[in-house]
Amino acid sequence: MPFSEHALLAELRSLGAVTRFHAGYSGGLDSSVLLHALAGCREALGAPLDAVHVNHALLPEAASWTAHCRASCAALGVPLTVIDVDASSRRAALGVEAAARQARYDALAALLAPGECLLVAQHRDDQAETVLLQLFRGSGPAGLAAMPRVAPLGKGRLARPLLGFARADLRAYADARGIRFVEDPSNADPRLARGFLRAEVLPRLEAHWPGLRKTLARAARHAADAAAIIAERAGEDLGALAATTPWRMPVGALARLSLPRRRAVLRHWCEARGLAVPDAARLDEALAQLAGARSGAAIEVAWPGGSLRRYRDALWLVPALAVHDAGTRLRWDGESPLALPAGLGTLRLAPGGWLGRDAPQAGLEVGFRTAGLRCAVVGRRGHRDLKHLFQDAGVPPWLRDRVPLVFVGGQLACVGDRWVCAEHATREPAAGLAVEWERPGHMAAWASAAPPLAPVRDLV
Repeated sequence: MPFSEHALLAELRSLGAVTRFHAGYSGGLDSSVLLHALAGCREALGAPLDAVHVNHALLPEAASWTAHCRASCAALGVPLTVIDVDASSRRAALGVEAAARQARYDALAALLAPGECLLVAQHRDDQAETVLLQLFRGSGPAGLAAMPRVAPLGKGRLARPLLGFARADLRAYADARGIRFVEDPSNADPRLARGFLRAEVLPRLEAHWPGLRKTLARAARHAADAAAIIAERAGEDLGALAATTPWRMPVGALARLSLPRRRAVLRHWCEARGLAVPDAARLDEALAQLAGARSGAAIEVAWPGGSLRRYRDALWLVPALAVHDAGTRLRWDGESPLALPAGLGTLRLAPGGWLGRDAPQAGLEVGFRTAGLRCAVVGRRGHRDLKHLFQDAGVPPWLRDRVPLVFVGGQLACVGDRWVCAEHATREPAAGLAVEWERPGHMAAWASAAPPLAPVRDLV
């Protein structure tokens, strides 16, 4: 089916309600066709239309491309937003192409408000190239699904309404209407992976398998279906394993799943908690260690962004922990909230707890676990080392030196918001003070430790 404004409208109407359309506009052939077609049918869109151009400043022609985009949008009467991005800081880790793409999508995601939709001009040929790139990287079904037609982006959505059309269809539309566009030399640069596929690989493959690009696009749809089924089942497994404890799951229950389901649920777990997914080698290493370890053995497999750790008979998902100096001491007036270092949250004092009300006048400091600290917990007999308190409560070792300790007059008085030492406790908790610890992000694992830590009032 040839590309037309009518065909584009049919794709857009399937998106449902949209409050604003943003057209991604690089100035090249594909995005120029998309923008001109949108401008031609703007009265039927049912929502305002504007364009957005991202200037990566990677090539000498970047400034002239931006000028071309400004002139084209002015001629079409379409408002244009130009966003300058710097991908240089990510180039060493990701490579030129990936760094530019990540910087571009980060900038575009920040632009979208709820209900808005970014339209980008990737087409069927781009989809075929993406499938091959993912195949050569050893990707599974989610990767081989390539580019989805619609996906969340920031607070809005991203849509690719041209995926059903070939590059030749778009070129025919541009030629028939005399649309001017810029040529990006990197698109055909064989030194870049996509340029090599486009110039060297796909033409040779198509000589033997005509219609290959359409076939690869169909394979991507099949892979997308398979990935969706895997994700659905992994979500069900994760709900059963970590429904009430989001950062840990029982090793025994995980081991009862088949190996493919174990892999899937661990990937889904990382995604659900907002962490980078480990590569296949790290994932297999973690599963192999779990399978071969004795009961209760400590295990840690780390990757950029997180780690999987075993403590007792639970597997913990641990976000990357910021560098932390356990020897830190902070003065605290007790009146204002105290921001803790290394992203460990905030402490506050509130009325109604076991800490003596005169504690602030005696001088408050906040520190972390060091050797020799002991506490006679209210409601228990004798002093206990912090190590034994943490062990009894099931607090994992990697969190123990990140639990804030409140000192009164230089003596340990409170361990986080859980225990008050008897020497600094009041006899009437209604008249005392409570330490409140707001735990952001990774410190949520403390709250989900098993068994749950008893509040101070339950220990008397």
